[in-house]
Amino acid sequence: MQISAARLALRWAMAAAAVIVLVIAGSIAANRTLFSPQHQVKALQQHLAKGEGAEALGLMQAQVPEGDAVALDGDVLKRTQAGITEFTTDKAQPVDGDEQLRTVTAHYKAHGVEKESTYTLRHAGKSWLLFDKWAFEPSTLPSVKIKANTVNEVTVNEQKIPLSAGVSTLPVFYPAILDASFSTKNFAADTRGMVVTAPAEEPVEIALKTEPTKEFIAAINTKVKKYLNDCAEQQVLMPSGCPFAYNTSARVDPATIDWSISKYPTIEVNYYNGAWVLSPLKTTATLTLTEQDLRTGAKAKKTVKEDYSFTAQLTTSTTEVSVVPVAGGEQVAG
Repeated sequence: MQISAARLALRWAMAAAAVIVLVIAGSIAANRTLFSPQHQVKALQQHLAKGEGAEALGLMQAQVPEGDAVALDGDVLKRTQAGITEFTTDKAQPVDGDEQLRTVTAHYKAHGVEKESTYTLRHAGKSWLLFDKWAFEPSTLPSVKIKANTVNEVTVNEQKIPLSAGVSTLPVFYPAILDASFSTKNFAADTRGMVVTAPAEEPVEIALKTEPTKEFIAAINTKVKKYLNDCAEQQVLMPSGCPFAYNTSARVDPATIDWSISKYPTIEVNYYNGAWVLSPLKTTATLTLTEQDLRTGAKAKKTVKEDYSFTAQLTTSTTEVSVVPVAGGEQVAG
């Protein structure tokens, strides 16, 4: 009986030792995974993907630079992460000169393009005497400067962003994908994208290229054509406020005067010195009339076709356009 009791005690001791070994091994494994620097980086990315900006900001211990914080939380934050896929991390690496620091490099794809970001974490003691605690080194979030002329707001990741003097600055987490564009009745800018992979001392910039829309050019074309057609309706040799005129020493019966526009100008608009300007306009007008020679009294039907040039001043907004032709150096109501 004593021998059996001794054997039972030995077995219990061996079992207890095995459990201790398993607990220690499990703790070591957990410390290398669940309590590792790279686990913190993955946890951060999970918060970003869920649009949990407050949690991510607290985890990073990051300062937020001045600007519009719309991309730091909620749906807009989630949209900055929508194109980030296949997020993985390398093993944490020591930092020369500081045994408490580790760097973790994350690899991922941004809209299918391979990118990487590096994070720095500091050892912050242990939990339950077994598990390491790692904290992100305090830093300042990167920011993106959006620039556009003519408009007062742009669209960034499906969110309307107001501009002040043509500029808006957005603090963002990293990685982040930003797509900026705008579209109005008169002006539009194609989407331009930016992938932010790391903090920077100065904001990275997205400069949108404003282009006139087809509707804008068509509106100007309609106004210019109406102006010229109104000029052509005047049965005089020098239509008032118009770019074309005809000089003759012969007598002309006004009833025979017939102006017509043979070729309308090509509309070309450019952005110059803070405003949209219309390039010089060239038109071709045809005049048919009957002249009477003052000396002989003979009458002759005549057709004259000439090129004429003029300019016009534009006043524009995102939805309206005013065209004021300038003929002979004077503005003409148009």
